[in-house]
Amino acid sequence: MRKPLQYPKKIIDKHAKLTKYHRLMKLFLFFLFPFFELQANQVKIAILGDSISFGSGATPIQANRYSTKLGEFLEDDYLVKTFAAGGLCLLQKADRPFLKTAHFTKALNFKPDIAIITLGTNDTCQNDKRKNWEHQGDLITDAISLINKLRKGNSEMVIHLCSPTPMFPNQKGLKPGRQVDLKTRSKRLPAIHQAYKRAAATDEKVYFHDLTRALSSANTTDGVHPNNKGHEQLAKHFLDLLSRNTGRRANCSGSSHKESSWNGFEMHNLKLPKSEANARLVIPHTATKGQPWIWRARFWGHQPALDLALLDRGYHLAFVDVGNLYGNKTAMARGEELYEVLTTQFQLSPKPILEGMSRGGLFIFNFAAKHPDKVTAIYGDNPVCNFQSWPGGINGKLSKVDYGRCLQAYGITATEAKTHSQITHPDFAKKLQGIPVAIVIGTADRVVPPAENANPLASNLSKINSPVKIWRKPGLGHHPHGLSPVEPLLRFLLESQK
Repeated sequence: MRKPLQYPKKIIDKHAKLTKYHRLMKLFLFFLFPFFELQANQVKIAILGDSISFGSGATPIQANRYSTKLGEFLEDDYLVKTFAAGGLCLLQKADRPFLKTAHFTKALNFKPDIAIITLGTNDTCQNDKRKNWEHQGDLITDAISLINKLRKGNSEMVIHLCSPTPMFPNQKGLKPGRQVDLKTRSKRLPAIHQAYKRAAATDEKVYFHDLTRALSSANTTDGVHPNNKGHEQLAKHFLDLLSRNTGRRANCSGSSHKESSWNGFEMHNLKLPKSEANARLVIPHTATKGQPWIWRARFWGHQPALDLALLDRGYHLAFVDVGNLYGNKTAMARGEELYEVLTTQFQLSPKPILEGMSRGGLFIFNFAAKHPDKVTAIYGDNPVCNFQSWPGGINGKLSKVDYGRCLQAYGITATEAKTHSQITHPDFAKKLQGIPVAIVIGTADRVVPPAENANPLASNLSKINSPVKIWRKPGLGHHPHGLSPVEPLLRFLLESQK
């Protein structure tokens, strides 16, 4: 098993903004000690790449490329240098291999403590002028070769091998020829992804990262190169990767499971030993220290932007089938069984993030109320917080079949349901005291009306000064779920684990 990476504590601290006192102390030390002594203690980070890393698309390039922004985020304890140029490739038989340029020699002489390799975009070219992709069979060996030769400058170097950033063939304003070219080349990116993943697995100090979601279409100039916002987006993504120590990926060997793939990640389909309920566990490419995880309660795979963003940042993703149980005692028992398996057998964190869309809200809030010590944060998306509203249909949408199953699940009659305590009751909020709660609401939701569900819960939490953050989507209904862009929600949940 690969040894987890432990960064110096200062790289972790950089994720939090320095206080005024800290800044004054740094200024005092700057004048107290010679400048060269401060430089000697800097962690050196090398960015190895092509035109994207060089800064194409940024205006002006030197000030706004992502490596410069990353250096600004990390501040004086880090020295970030870029070794990149347009057209460079990882493949050694390509027309412009990085390994055969002065940029590689300079990177080697720099002797970085951390190297970030972001090559591969130009390796996808295959046309009359550039015949690079025909050498794709060498991706793994050439990646390993670059890593080994780079490490000659510093045998203790930590290397982050990253897949290319995404291509957006359908971006508005692209010429037809450019669209056709990017459509062809973008289909080759998954092969690079798999090759780099396999190459990284051969070295315990090499960590693979998938940059497929690190850049959005709106933040590129030509379907590939980031604009200023895109470069900032990439810098924040790399800051996330560098500001968390690595941990252990869940080891599924010896357990009863079937392995498959989900959005490029390793997924294990499990059967719980007592209930025999079906469960899933998705494992990140590079795990974060403490083995944090997000637990989706319902509607597996629907609007997965948050799940994928957290997987990219080293979180595991779990799911157990609690369908048609509506957060009742059986659902709680099933959840407790999954929790026990994941925190003992797989050694995941004892405090996951709970995620519930629609009826999933019944599970996540009831579980958190019963086990507040086993939850780090909660995310409810148009969540059901009162089963009299949905599926009962007080003012929401009546679902006779679901309501009948719900009453049966709780073992009560329709008359008894009228006085059954709901998540929206003021006393319920007290059970969630102190747990950060994120809520996304479509203001025009007629299926699960916020007025009968999320709104009263949020109000009750606010009254007792329990942390709650609401994002309202004006004019939107029960669907689509999720928050777009997902970044604000992601930041709220990441901050909850500090």
